[in-house]
Amino acid sequence: MKNGKRFFKKLKGGIDAEADKVADKISETGETIEDELKDVGETLEKKSRVAGMFAKFHLEGAKKEGADIKKALEKKELIYLKTDALAVVLRKLGGLDEFLAVVEKLTKEGYLLVWTEPVSSILPIGMGLVGNFYYFQRGKLIA
Repeated sequence: MKNGKRFFKKLKGGIDAEADKVADKISETGETIEDELKDVGETLEKKSRVAGMFAKFHLEGAKKEGADIKKALEKKELIYLKTDALAVVLRKLGGLDEFLAVVEKLTKEGYLLVWTEPVSSILPIGMGLVGNFYYFQRGKLIA
């Protein structure tokens, strides 16, 4: 019986030691997981800050673009900008005859059409496409 008690005591001691090892391992793993979660949280916070900065930057650009489009749309003349080298014409939806008259005038002055760009309204009204910008360059300046 004594041998049996000693055996079970030794067995219990071995089980307790193994249980302590497992408990230590679980504790270490828990600390590791906690550290990893902390790192993940810090990374998410940094990425959120960067995304916020990009969103703010984009919003500021969109506001400026909206102001420029609004200014262009409020102009009565179709020629938005004209220099010795460049002319920019805004053709609003409708007004084809006036637009063609301006294109003819610029062509006679030696300007060539080099680019077109749709003007999509980013104004709060949300009208979508409101016209096109037409970019002309003086022919003698084109290489």
